[in-house]
Amino acid sequence: MYPMIRSTTRSTRRVFTNLSRPYSTEPAHESEQPLEHKLSYKELREQAIAEALAREEEAILKAKQIREMTQESKNMISTLNKTPVTLINERISKLSEDLSQLPQDKVKQLDEELREFLSHNVILPEESAEIRPWIQSQKNIPEGESAGTKIASDAESNGAHSSTISSQYTSQFPNLKPTPDYKSYSTQELYLRQLNHTRLCGKLGSRLGQVYRPQKDINNPPKYNDATITKLMAAGCHLGHATASFRQSMQPFIYGIYDKVHIIDLNKTLEKLTLACKVIEGVVEKGGIVLYVGTYKNNSTIHEALVKASQRSHGYYVNKRWIPGTITNYTEITRQYADVKTKMDIDMKEKTLDIKNSENIIKPDLVVLLNPVENRNCIEECISGCIPTIGLCDSDMEPSLLTYPIPCNDDSVRSVSLMLGIMSKAAESGLKKRIAAIEELDNKGKANQIEQPESEVVGAIEETETEIEIETASNEAPAEK
Repeated sequence: MYPMIRSTTRSTRRVFTNLSRPYSTEPAHESEQPLEHKLSYKELREQAIAEALAREEEAILKAKQIREMTQESKNMISTLNKTPVTLINERISKLSEDLSQLPQDKVKQLDEELREFLSHNVILPEESAEIRPWIQSQKNIPEGESAGTKIASDAESNGAHSSTISSQYTSQFPNLKPTPDYKSYSTQELYLRQLNHTRLCGKLGSRLGQVYRPQKDINNPPKYNDATITKLMAAGCHLGHATASFRQSMQPFIYGIYDKVHIIDLNKTLEKLTLACKVIEGVVEKGGIVLYVGTYKNNSTIHEALVKASQRSHGYYVNKRWIPGTITNYTEITRQYADVKTKMDIDMKEKTLDIKNSENIIKPDLVVLLNPVENRNCIEECISGCIPTIGLCDSDMEPSLLTYPIPCNDDSVRSVSLMLGIMSKAAESGLKKRIAAIEELDNKGKANQIEQPESEVVGAIEETETEIEIETASNEAPAEK
C-alpha cells in the first residue's frame, strides 16, 4: 500500500509542476528578450489627459484660425461693398482673363477643393444648407440622411472632438456648442437633457388629489349648505371618546362603537349644524352680539380660527380663560383690571357712533362654545342670564345643558376649525343681509324726502291759483252791478 501512495504523490507533483510552467510551443532559450513594461493605471490616466489637452489645444488653434479667417473675410466683404460697381466689373473681367490663361484642369481642381472645403467646414441647418451651391448633389447622399446632417457628420469625422450625446442635437439646435467627452456638460446641454427627460418621464408617477390644507378651513370655509358628510368625516368629526367616559344622554347621537371608541352619527351632526347656522344667521341679521369661546391651551391654529371668525361676523372671542362671573358679576370683575377698554356705541351698520363710559351691563345675545366641557362656568352663567348657547357636544358632554348642541369631536383641530368656519360663514351672511336691508331702507327714506318737497310746491301753487281766482271774481262783481 505504501509504495503505491508514494508513486501517486510523485505523479501528482509532476503534473502540478508541468501546469505551473508557461505554455509555449517553442522551447525556451536563455537569450530570450525581456517582457515589455506594462503601463500602470496612473500613467495611462496621465497619458489620456495629455492627449485630451493636446486635442483641446488643437481645437483652440483651429478656432483661432477660423476667427481670424472670418474677420479677414468680413474686412474683405466690407471693402468689396465700398468699391464702386465699375471697379468690380473691371476686377471680375480681369479675374476671368487670368483664369482663361490657366489650364482648365487646374481650374476644375481649384473648384473641387473650394467645394470640399466649404462642405467640410461650413455647418449650417438643413433648411439653409440645401440651397447652398457647394452642397453635393442628392445622389451622393445616402437615404435617410439630409445634407445638413451629412455636413455635421463630415465635420465631426474630420477632427471636431465633440460630445457624442450632444451631437444628436446639432441638426436641431445649430447654435449649440457641444463640449468634448472628457469635460462636463455645459448649461445648454444640461437644459436640453432636462427637456428630453421631462418629455419622456414627466408624466410618470402619481398625483396627489384632495390634499388637506389647514388654512383653507380658516380663511375660506364652506357654507352650511355646502357641508357634506364626506367633508365632516374627512375632518374627523365622527370620532368620539372612549366608552368609559360615555354620557347616556348622548345615545341618540351615537352611530356605533369601534375599537372601544364611540362613533358619532354624522347625519345628526349635519342636521344640528344646519339648525345652529340658521340661528346664528338670524341673530346677526337682527343686530345681535355673538361671542365665541374656545379655551384651548397652546393651540395657535384654533386661536387664529377664533380671530378670523370674530372678524368675519363682527363678534367677539375668548381664547385664554373664561373668568367666572364675566356675565353675572361684570362690574366687580372689570374693577380688577385697570386697562379695561371703554364701551362703544355701534349702529346697525357696524359704525362707531360715540365712545363713552357706561355702567350698563352688555350681555351677548348668543354664545358659541367650542369646548363646553372645560367651560362649565360659562354655561351656568349663560343659563342664569337666559342667553342661548351653541356648542360642540362630544360623547363625554351633557347635551341638555346647551340650547343648540352639535354632536361633534371637540378635540381635533381640524374638526373644530371646520365647524367654527362654517358657523362664522353663516354669521357673515346674516351681517350682509342686515346691511343690505338697512341700505334699502335708507334709500327709500331719501326717495321719500325728495318726493315730499315736490308735493309741497304743488300745493302752494294750487293755493296761489285759488287766491287769484277769488280776487278776479271779487273785482268783476261790482262791474256787473
